[in-house]
Amino acid sequence: MNKKQFLNTYKKIDGLNEKKTENTVKPPIYRSEHDERLIKDFHYAKFQKNLQNAQNSDTLKALLNKEDWSEEDTNTLLESLR
Repeated sequence: MNKKQFLNTYKKIDGLNEKKTENTVKPPIYRSEHDERLIKDFHYAKFQKNLQNAQNSDTLKALLNKEDWSEEDTNTLLESLR
């Protein structure tokens, strides 16, 4: 095979791949707009709760002010974020 035949073969393969992707329809992630809104609100509320817990945590504030962390400090941080 020469170079021109290789290039034509690759063009044909690329053309087949484009046809396959056009026919593929992705199903919606959410069943309805109402479900989407509920799920997003739930995750936002969960984020707000975690943010409030982190901002009000005395343990976390003490760790942030500390310069040198030990293995125990790292474990304490992970436990406070759970």
